[in-house]
Amino acid sequence: MTVLGRRRFLGLSGAALAGVLGASGCSRTSQQEAVTTAGADVIRWWDHFQPLKPLYERMFAEYGKAHPGTRVEHVVYNPSEMGQALQLAFKSNQIADVHTVAGLGSSEAALVAGGWFSPLADPDAIRAKLPADSLLEGLHVFDGKLYTFPVFTPRQYTTLTWINRELVEKAGGDPDAGPATWDEFRALAARITKDGGGRAYGWIQGLQFQERMQTHVTELAMSAGAAFAIIPGAGEMGLVDPRTGDYPYASEPFVQALEFLLSLVRDKVVFPASTSLDARTARARWATGVAGMFFDGSWNIGVVNGQFKQFAGKVGVGPVPSPDGEPVLYGAPAQGQLFVSSKSRHVEAASELLARCTGPEFSRALAGYMDQVPLDLEAVATADVHPTYKRAVELFGRNVRLAPSPVSRNPAVTQVISEMKEQRPTLGEITQGILSGEITDIGKSLREHNGKLTAERERATRVVSGKGVRVSLDDWAFPNWKRGEDYTAEMYRQ
Repeated sequence: MTVLGRRRFLGLSGAALAGVLGASGCSRTSQQEAVTTAGADVIRWWDHFQPLKPLYERMFAEYGKAHPGTRVEHVVYNPSEMGQALQLAFKSNQIADVHTVAGLGSSEAALVAGGWFSPLADPDAIRAKLPADSLLEGLHVFDGKLYTFPVFTPRQYTTLTWINRELVEKAGGDPDAGPATWDEFRALAARITKDGGGRAYGWIQGLQFQERMQTHVTELAMSAGAAFAIIPGAGEMGLVDPRTGDYPYASEPFVQALEFLLSLVRDKVVFPASTSLDARTARARWATGVAGMFFDGSWNIGVVNGQFKQFAGKVGVGPVPSPDGEPVLYGAPAQGQLFVSSKSRHVEAASELLARCTGPEFSRALAGYMDQVPLDLEAVATADVHPTYKRAVELFGRNVRLAPSPVSRNPAVTQVISEMKEQRPTLGEITQGILSGEITDIGKSLREHNGKLTAERERATRVVSGKGVRVSLDDWAFPNWKRGEDYTAEMYRQ
């Protein structure tokens, strides 16, 4: 969100807040209660997790039974509307007791400093139910106080190879494992396209979705050897080589990843309409049988099972393909999803309610929706889910390592990110340009982009440090990082 946008939101009236609430897609009763209810027996909860609404509302009902006279009002926003509603509600003292931070455009550290949240009550009870190393200073803990905790795992990625079993098997591929290497993927895509005779192609993707394509390129680069220290939520500005702290976009793994995707276009194995599709429309077309393979996250099978159930039995899944078939990817430290408002009059009750989002029972229930992957991966093994979801989570546990985060070493790094301006074209836009043929020199484009980001970060660091903030480019490098290993909480103190 721009500075101008923030000022505009903060200047809007309570009537405007009601208008935003009215646009959220909630029922009229929920809208009105969300604005006006202030009784001591009501806890208000706002999130943007539409697929998980039944899970949370079942949890709220159980909480109500355990606490007679207390009820939870639940409002689910569209992510695009969440930030505006939160800004207006915080300004007018109408914000929910528990809420997410989608759309606010600020780091957790900045929001804590801005007085948005209350520390959680009875933090030791919450800590006891979380895996070791899941809580980090600068993300969940501030000045020794627990403000939030992760619900979803950092061990996941978005470039799983989802498979139409019938098309892949007909073309001689393994429908249970998928292609392991880039060469295998390319060859299998060519055979599927040849067998399809213009009715089916090897690969379909939402090439119109720049941000998602940027994610696919980054993960393919990781599969080719790139490694990152990661600032959660900062996009490409928050990815650096952990050994040096430098931006990695001009490195060979990024060149190789883009050359691999370009080879699929040149081989003419891509579903022709992919250039006009986003992720959702590409998935819908894939489910009609027009392509053999599709890159997506673990939630893909949950969506297919819910919207295209007749196709769910034809689905298989494999890992992100890599040059050598042995991918190692790095996941950002998991952020907290839910916070108790500093304006809440029910901090203890809200904290107790949040504590129910921990433990194996909640993780199994969360896994059952086959959307976001729970923090406890082991709970998925006993959950009632589609076999491909279990397979995806097994791949995550095998392939993903925990990356270090500069924010956990020095929260002031978030001020540098906030000061930085987006550099255009973005990696997603460069990717589109390469795949469309508008950009022909991959190496030059990446070097120019890397240079712009480097110069902008140096400028932003000078601005922030010039205000007396202790921050430097050294905060982005991790000399004790080891390739292929988790970066644990203890390593930040070494």
